[in-house]
Amino acid sequence: MPNCYLVRRSKGENLYLSPYVDSRETDKWREDEELKWLASTGLTTQEKDGTLYLLYSEIDKGVDRWILDKRYIPRLLISAVVFLIVYFFFALAVRDPIPVIDELLLGLAAAIGVATYLTKRDKKGDLAMKKRMVLKQNAMRSQFLIDEKVSVVEKYLDKLSNLEVLDLADRLALVTDQKLPPLNIDDNQWRTEFSRLLLANVKINNKNLYSRYEVVMKNLAKGKSDEALSARLAKLAYNRVIDLPLISLMVVLTKH
Repeated sequence: MPNCYLVRRSKGENLYLSPYVDSRETDKWREDEELKWLASTGLTTQEKDGTLYLLYSEIDKGVDRWILDKRYIPRLLISAVVFLIVYFFFALAVRDPIPVIDELLLGLAAAIGVATYLTKRDKKGDLAMKKRMVLKQNAMRSQFLIDEKVSVVEKYLDKLSNLEVLDLADRLALVTDQKLPPLNIDDNQWRTEFSRLLLANVKINNKNLYSRYEVVMKNLAKGKSDEALSARLAKLAYNRVIDLPLISLMVVLTKH
């Protein structure tokens, strides 16, 4: 049973982590699996609505991509045939002062129009609708469970949020001898699964934050003190462009 996570934060937006975030993996989504949401305490009605809205949105995106990939070859062939028919029809039946150019433009317009129509049709087709309906029914049957390890993550993020921005930036850039505080979760399997899901969600939903995380990880791998990196991170954090506590959590989970 795939796990989802709700991480509440005293500073910053709550984290809703779902295994459906990557639409490229729709083929791996099993229609007979039910989802399990893990949180530090019971969810409110509003939070449950938020989880369902998130899952529905990701299912729609995933199924749309899945059906477009599945129907790519037929759609391409039909569009190519339409292009050739239109091209040769106007090339042979209509004489114009600028040969080839008009036929190409008309053929391309017809092919694009047909491809657009087929795309919309496929998204609303029986195959896509069935998969969408089954996955959404599974989402509606999600279980909501309490997990103390989620509470540990929440307290850890709160602790990082209470550190000075400059202090946190210096630690990430190795400008100071002080390291990031440890995340006290001994369950390696849980850490690995949570880390994978967190990184996947950030990579897809917040590319700017993920790119900064990658810069920090490269610098940590070099083991080099970088005051310029610390200054950039602090500036972006002060301007609320990036979330330094979240980057720090990602770093600690990755380095474990």
